[in-house]
Amino acid sequence: MLPPKNSLAPNLLHLIFSAIVMLPGMLMAAQSQSPVNWSADGELLVTIENNRRILRMQDNVRISQDSINISGSSAIFEYTLDTQELLRVTVLGTPVIYSQASESSAEPVTGKSDTLILYDDELTEDTIVEMIGNAFINSPSSTMNCASIIYVTERDLVREALGPCQGALTSQNGM
Repeated sequence: MLPPKNSLAPNLLHLIFSAIVMLPGMLMAAQSQSPVNWSADGELLVTIENNRRILRMQDNVRISQDSINISGSSAIFEYTLDTQELLRVTVLGTPVIYSQASESSAEPVTGKSDTLILYDDELTEDTIVEMIGNAFINSPSSTMNCASIIYVTERDLVREALGPCQGALTSQNGM
């Protein structure tokens, strides 16, 4: 006979939660092998969908790895089921806030958008930050407001921006 449902559910949730928390943070492998740390004030839900382990969290979500910090209303972590590699993190908010210490400047890179997607580019292994909806970024080389922005963190490079856009570019060689 199975134990009452109420006594089994917390133990199962604790086991699943513990397994996910102990997974190594594979995101941003080009920069380091440090873990992706997170916290949330609300509900945590773990599911398996299309060969991926999906972790959804709600309410005052905070995510960090090395010098990157992100905060938003909710987040979705996607892991491969077979290797447990973290593929991407999607953060939603009003707005999502992004900051990263800059290696080339004393000022951090900052940004905000309605949605932020963080992942490693499969070809270059660069860390990519996609800011979607009311996207804003302020980096040592530029300040931009656009409908969406794709930013390469290691290169301080806006790889793509969809308009309408406005902004300012800073000279990198003293022009």
